[in-house]
Amino acid sequence: MKSKNLFFSIDRLGDYLIRSNVIKKVSENYDYNEIICSNINFKLIKNQNFFNKISIFDNNFRFFQKLRYVYHYSFKQYDSVIVFDGKNISNLLLLLIKAKFKFTFIYKKKKIINKIKFYFFTFIYKFFNIKYVVLNNRDVIESGNLDNYPQKYMMLGKYFNNIENKTYYFKKNNTSFFSKIKNTYIVIHLDEKFSDIIDINRNFNQALKSFSKSIDRKLIITSYKNNHYYYQKLDILKKDLPSFKLSDLDDQKIIIIENLSINYFQDLLENSHCNISCHSGYFVHTSLGLNKQTIDIMNQKDMPWLQTWINQKNKYKIIFKSNHKYMISIGNILQSIKNEI
Repeated sequence: MKSKNLFFSIDRLGDYLIRSNVIKKVSENYDYNEIICSNINFKLIKNQNFFNKISIFDNNFRFFQKLRYVYHYSFKQYDSVIVFDGKNISNLLLLLIKAKFKFTFIYKKKKIINKIKFYFFTFIYKFFNIKYVVLNNRDVIESGNLDNYPQKYMMLGKYFNNIENKTYYFKKNNTSFFSKIKNTYIVIHLDEKFSDIIDINRNFNQALKSFSKSIDRKLIITSYKNNHYYYQKLDILKKDLPSFKLSDLDDQKIIIIENLSINYFQDLLENSHCNISCHSGYFVHTSLGLNKQTIDIMNQKDMPWLQTWINQKNKYKIIFKSNHKYMISIGNILQSIKNEI
């Protein structure tokens, strides 16, 4: 066994999830594993018990955080350093840290200045014997050069022979509150990505109630600090977890549970019949990682980019909220979902 390994993953929950199994498998090759993460994905990473140390890079104080991290990590010694997030601070520290094995993912972007930067950094990485894999960024992908990030992360298998063709790693959830009503409900997660549906402010309340009456399962809606007009107008019982009881569903066909913690959120998705969202990254990847039927609502024009993040598609369905010609009403979206479930 080698001794010390350091990961960089200073980004979002969904970003971490699509590389989580690769990170877990790489970590099995080392006695000591450390990760530098964001204040956002720390909520998930702290529940994964194979890290010896977790450091938070707080994006709210970037300048001072960068100075602190440069001071603390410059010339520190590791056996391996792997940068997943493509952040400038992560790649700077990759150059400053001493390690036998260094690896990063470098983004290819449009525009001449970005191409110059790309060739400059690839030259630097080759000069310092830093291994890398190229990822296309959104603009490049939407111009027709498709990519798949989970598959690219698995290319670390060239250096770690225990990496498998699996995207997600989840620690077993000790919370089992919703297991008592397993498979009796459908989950819809509401966030800002619902707000561009053409008639969401006028018709969502009635459309949801009609949808709920037309299906043979309860409907549990989740949301987190949602202040959008369409959401505030909903005439549906809203509860937070401390006030929610399973018996509430005896009297309600549809209910909203707000601001769930990560453990209860995972438990809710794991025991559902089907999970639906407007491509909320953490929601979609958690649902797929738990091998649940997952319905992803999106604009057709966004599909090339959003598909970049999806590797396991056997339980995955897409419903469009707009296509290249017109916007689609919330009633028609919910009817398409009903046809799928």
